[in-house]
Amino acid sequence: MADPVPSCWIASLMLSAAACTGLADAPEEATRKAVERGLRRLETGAGNYVQNRQCFSCHHQALTLAAMRSARDRGFKIDEERFTEQLEFTLDTFRPSLDSVRKGQSVPGASTMTAYALYALEHAGHKPDEVSAALVEYLLVRQDPAGFWPALARRPPTEGSRFTNAALALRALAAYAPEAAQTRKRIATAIDSGRAWLLAARPADTEDRMFLLRGLVTAKADPKRIEAVRDELLADQKDDGSWAQLPGARGDAYATGGVLMALRYAGLSPSHPAYQKGVRYLVKTQKDDGSWFVQTRSQPVQKFFDNGDPGGKSQFICMAATGWAVQALLEVFPLTNR
Repeated sequence: MADPVPSCWIASLMLSAAACTGLADAPEEATRKAVERGLRRLETGAGNYVQNRQCFSCHHQALTLAAMRSARDRGFKIDEERFTEQLEFTLDTFRPSLDSVRKGQSVPGASTMTAYALYALEHAGHKPDEVSAALVEYLLVRQDPAGFWPALARRPPTEGSRFTNAALALRALAAYAPEAAQTRKRIATAIDSGRAWLLAARPADTEDRMFLLRGLVTAKADPKRIEAVRDELLADQKDDGSWAQLPGARGDAYATGGVLMALRYAGLSPSHPAYQKGVRYLVKTQKDDGSWFVQTRSQPVQKFFDNGDPGGKSQFICMAATGWAVQALLEVFPLTNR
């Protein structure tokens, strides 16, 4: 799947959209312009990144590839050469060390990087190959006996949450399960273990909750539990249509875009009043350069480098916010190229 929208078995959950009345949709033309500006910002940032760095990143490749593929599938024009460049850059990060990757080694960002790489490959429409197989094996090797996937570092919000790792890992295992019966059996066991961990774990912030929702959907948990987590997220929406990363904090585009995409993954219609309210917030808060500004709250673990993106020392979380926001806005447009 190129688009993080529920597959046919998720549709059977029939999560309620009965409240989808009484609120006008966000103006389509304004939303379209916001998508186009955001896409150009993502394409530029991702293009600059491959000139400055040699390895895949969650903020520049994963969310950019997903947004570009979603845009293409909805009739928006994308830079096809840039799309291919970013996909190959992602694959080239892992190709030289596949033997080590299969052993659970040689991935700088550990489980988070591995799971986001498979997210990027899936949403770019990349077919299973030796790279995806090695990354799947990495996740199987690195899963903790308790069912979660440990994080290498604490760099909130994108790195450090076991919920993020679990949701993305479970999706990757389901999407890229190989034909070999023995490996499929191991994957089924890993998914069962991951589901059990998610059901027992308690989320601490919005990042945790939005990926808890995604993980429960992928793991085919009890629909009532999924609906309860979905409704908790809906209840956290602020009056201006946003979501905040932390309780008591101001809303921002990273949390808002990410939550909207999690809600879509759980079957919420983009015509639902809460979704439309979130869309209006994103359209209103986009910068003229196509980005959304989000203040970093992560302590750096490596020397900062300027990729030339908006946001100064907050530019990497701004890039991730822009990726989630563009994907969320795209959901209001129908698929045309699938």
